[in-house]
Amino acid sequence: MKNSIAFVLLSLTTSLFAQEANKVVYFSAKQMDVDLHKLALNNIGESEINLIERTPEHAAILLRRTASGKAEVHEHQADVWYVIDGGCEFVTGGTVESGAPESPGEIRGTSISGGDAHHLAKGDFIRVPAGVPHWVKKIQGKEIVYIVVKYEEK
Repeated sequence: MKNSIAFVLLSLTTSLFAQEANKVVYFSAKQMDVDLHKLALNNIGESEINLIERTPEHAAILLRRTASGKAEVHEHQADVWYVIDGGCEFVTGGTVESGAPESPGEIRGTSISGGDAHHLAKGDFIRVPAGVPHWVKKIQGKEIVYIVVKYEEK
């Protein structure tokens, strides 16, 4: 099992490094679903596939999440989410509790106090500006599958 996961990750990583900025990138829905569900979930119940090369200026990531995560703030990047399947309670704004820098420009914490709750479901779209705390508080059903596009804003 570990060998097959390593192979999938190596294959995806190799195709990402081979991408050129001036080339069209295409993944079929069927292939993304198969690949995403082959990957092991990390310690916060999440697996992800980078659809385009991740840089400080941009990223496009397909994610599958089965559990709530850490509250987060991206100081320089906005997030744009499109929900493909499932749903969650998603909190924006407020104050990150026990927040600390995890990497340059990235703050993580345990939760958010205050803020606005949004129920995200299949087909929903939400944009979170750079600097705004956000948090997947609770998964609705068994999982949420979504694409997040990150772009430099500040």
